[in-house]
Amino acid sequence: MAMSAAAKYVNEDATEERTLKVSAEAGRKCVRSIQNHPILSREWIALSDALNTLTKIVKVEGQMQPDSKVAEIVGRDKECGGTLWDQDVHENAIKILVEEAKVNLSLRMMQDYKKWQYDAAQKSATLDEASRVLGCNQAQLEAKCHQFEECLGQLLARAFAHVEALQLMDVPLLIEHISMILDHCDRVLKESLGCSAKDQELAVMYYFSSLMKHSESLNNPELLAKTRELRLVKLATSHILSHAATEYPEDASLAVAGGLAAMADNEDFRTEWEEFFQDADGKFDTQQCDQFLQLQDFIAPILEKHPDKKRELRPLTDFFNVVAGKSALERVAQLAVLCTGHPLLGLLVCSLSGVADGARIESEPLGCPLLRGTPPAA
Repeated sequence: MAMSAAAKYVNEDATEERTLKVSAEAGRKCVRSIQNHPILSREWIALSDALNTLTKIVKVEGQMQPDSKVAEIVGRDKECGGTLWDQDVHENAIKILVEEAKVNLSLRMMQDYKKWQYDAAQKSATLDEASRVLGCNQAQLEAKCHQFEECLGQLLARAFAHVEALQLMDVPLLIEHISMILDHCDRVLKESLGCSAKDQELAVMYYFSSLMKHSESLNNPELLAKTRELRLVKLATSHILSHAATEYPEDASLAVAGGLAAMADNEDFRTEWEEFFQDADGKFDTQQCDQFLQLQDFIAPILEKHPDKKRELRPLTDFFNVVAGKSALERVAQLAVLCTGHPLLGLLVCSLSGVADGARIESEPLGCPLLRGTPPAA
């Protein structure tokens, strides 16, 4: 006799529940094995394998059907899709990572690893010693290193997508890590990253996006102050301009665009945005503004291909206009300094100032207030 449709669904639900239970048990075992060990020690290599297993569990969970039962939860925020604990997407492995307080530790491990990797002498010495002690060739050890970075990087990206994870972690440390990677890219990998989206040199842009999207739910003043201190906006802008067109996968471009829009829509950022566009001397940097405005060439194709993103990205496109206006006025002011004491040039600059961001500086007999000075001696 053929199985009834109802019985079939019951069996499928039971099978999925067993799968989730098994994956949760395996995931918790892997998560609890996350400890800080010397790079390329036996324990560290075992950790790399455990992270690989955990990443596979995350992938399996991502392929499961959404949990329809969560819709019945009272008080669930349906508009945002729920929290990490009541969403309909299966992310038990990430949930366990957060519950076991391993996200901070994982980030510190990643930062220590990248510092080690960027130190060529230390990396070479460690590889030589590990090869001798473990009896492995360097290609095998490099493969374990790559596995560690890719797997841990993916787990961090999935965790940072949830505000609950960010609220429990050291956000300044995350900003420092993003800054360190982007600075390295800016100095050493300007021409090409030569990596996949799973490597930190590209993955940190997903981290940056998550940070900006959730900033107002975190310690916003502290977050923005650290972002300003480490010049994260400038570094992110440089990364996008150098690599987005040729090396960003589409989902990375969409994520970064959304992050920039969230930053532009941040109320605290909007009131002090000029402070994020200052040079080393604390002066407003028109060159940085020009660089930032080049991001319009990054956003335009996204809006053309995804017109449904227009509303989401509106704060950013509006912010471009604000930056352009301020930059134009700043250039007028700089030109005014050069024209001090020259009435005719002063009047010309005054007229130019009237079209900068729609603002007009009222002229006086010898030009704008900014332009007045002693006429040159005859």
